[in-house]
Amino acid sequence: MGTVIRKQRQITFSAVDATPLDGSTASRTYKFSDMTTGATVVLSEATDAVSITMSGKGSDGNSAVFTLWGYPDEGPAERIYHTVTAVLGTGVAGTGELFVDQISGTDTHYTTIAIKDNAANSDTIAKIALDTVGYRHLMFEPTTFTTLTEITFYVREYGTY
Repeated sequence: MGTVIRKQRQITFSAVDATPLDGSTASRTYKFSDMTTGATVVLSEATDAVSITMSGKGSDGNSAVFTLWGYPDEGPAERIYHTVTAVLGTGVAGTGELFVDQISGTDTHYTTIAIKDNAANSDTIAKIALDTVGYRHLMFEPTTFTTLTEITFYVREYGTY
C-alpha cells in the first residue's frame, strides 16, 4: 500500500455562465450526460479524498460564489457543497492574483467537509478537504462573481493503492 499524491490539477473560470443543475433551467438535469465537462476534474480510481484551494484576479475582499457537485461513473449528480463563498485575501498568488483566505458554504456531503486555515486578512491559503469515495468527477458550478474577474480552483488528490 502506498499513498497517491497526484499532480495538482486546476480549472479557471473567467466569466459566470453557469446554468444550474436544478432539473428545469434550460433542461439541465442531474443526469451524468448534463455534466459540464469544462468545469470538471476526473479523479483517479485510487482517489479517496481531495484538497481544494483557490486564487482569483481581483482585490482583497472580492468574492465568488459556486457549488461543488460529485458524480459517480454512472448515476446522478450529488450536491456536495453549495452556496460556497470564496473571498480573496492578501496572500499573493501571482501577478494580479490573490489566494482565497475565507471559505463558507452549506455542507450537504455525507461526511463532514473540513475548511482549514480560514480567516479574514490572514495572508494564508484557505482550503477545503473532503472525502471523495464513490465519485469519479467533481464539477465546479460558479454562480456569482463580485468584482472578481477570474477564479482558479486547484484540486489535489489523495488515496491509497
